[in-house]
Amino acid sequence: MKRKVLSGFLLCSIVISTMFAVGCAKDSSEVEITDAGKAEESTITGLNVAWLGSDAAEGAMTDGVSYVDYLAERNDMQITKETKAGSSMVDSGADGYIARLEKMDTDVDYDMFIVEMPICDVDVPVGEISESTNRNDYDVSTLYGSMQYIYSYVEENFDDEVVFVTPAKSDVKGGNDYAQTVWEIKKHYDSQVLDLWHNINLIDADEKYLCDSSNPSVEGIKDLYIPCLEEKLISIIHEIKNAQTNKLPQYALENVDAINDYPNLKGKKIIFLGSSVTYGSASRGVSFADYIGKRDGVEYIKEAVSGTTLVTSAGNESSYIARMEANIEPQDADLLICQLSTNDATQDKPLGEISDSKNMEDFDTETVAGAIEYIIAYAEKNYNCPVMFYTGTKYDSEKYEEMVNLLLEIQKKWGIGVIDMWNDLPVEDLEEGKYDYYMDNGIHPNRAGYLEWWTPFFEKEIDAYLKAQ
Repeated sequence: MKRKVLSGFLLCSIVISTMFAVGCAKDSSEVEITDAGKAEESTITGLNVAWLGSDAAEGAMTDGVSYVDYLAERNDMQITKETKAGSSMVDSGADGYIARLEKMDTDVDYDMFIVEMPICDVDVPVGEISESTNRNDYDVSTLYGSMQYIYSYVEENFDDEVVFVTPAKSDVKGGNDYAQTVWEIKKHYDSQVLDLWHNINLIDADEKYLCDSSNPSVEGIKDLYIPCLEEKLISIIHEIKNAQTNKLPQYALENVDAINDYPNLKGKKIIFLGSSVTYGSASRGVSFADYIGKRDGVEYIKEAVSGTTLVTSAGNESSYIARMEANIEPQDADLLICQLSTNDATQDKPLGEISDSKNMEDFDTETVAGAIEYIIAYAEKNYNCPVMFYTGTKYDSEKYEEMVNLLLEIQKKWGIGVIDMWNDLPVEDLEEGKYDYYMDNGIHPNRAGYLEWWTPFFEKEIDAYLKAQ
């Protein structure tokens, strides 16, 4: 991220000079804030941010003092507040978002560009997301067209990350559907969302926190908005850094070189079964499975769907077992590697007990133990191959630790391989700063984490296991 001080911008400890660019609702004015306090130093301290917005960002109902001002004061942020009450994202003349955006100084280096989704756009036509990369093709009379235009303009002229901010949850008719539209933009651009709708509930808020049903009072700003904004922005900064890491050319699959360090992997056929970690949900769909395929000359099948569980349940067609049976045809393989799913821990699925049997029909697949045993038996019968399970690296989950211990007990019964990163790949052994560089969160690595940390460990463990077969 770029870190250049915005010349001429004065941020005092008590007085914020609230900045308005051309076309704003009122002239620059000094707003005294004496009760903001100071946040602990974090990754958002001192950031230089552009904030394009309407009523909420301007503070239309709180005398021009908004959550933006409090956020800036508490975190020593430099914020260019390009706001006008009643303005819209859709093309609506000189006061609209796009017209004001195009008058902003493109020579300023911001760390991020935040765009408020104004509640006044709740009834605006949603439109469709265009596949074009030409801004002139976007229908700026629609939400999607305007959001695409804004994203494209900022990316080209400021070279910045765009963060769309949803309104907080209110009883405004159509508000929920409106707030959800941003997720399609996120999916299309792999952009960031500051999601207030699911994190600040104005419907049930105390009256002292409200000016009206969709605008906070100063007390609401301090007690509801600021804690949420600070927490979410810190997370977003991490996600932005993670996204930038994923885009580095050395982690692109096509740039990864073949190696000859693990002869027992060369030419093997491996089936990978799992969920988001196997898929690579925090690494743009590239995981250790893809790197192993490229580095070691492995033919592989990657059957991975984010959010899915080992255990089965009525109507659950996306469980590991359901997808294995439906999507991976009986065939000869050299190995099946299955993820010990963190989703089972997160969703508190029952552990169950290890069976005395080795017959598939005897396993209770609605438990973790039964599902693991079923997968082992199914693979041996239908793929004529041995099985390995792998764990994640350590994170804060007692339930997942119980699952790891259960897996190690199942290993004793079946003689399967276990790639035990929970116990054998200590986070503490990493150089300072490497964990944050490698991991999007406690569960999901980015491309750097997969390629430089996890993949070499996988290769070593798989090579040794296949050699022993």
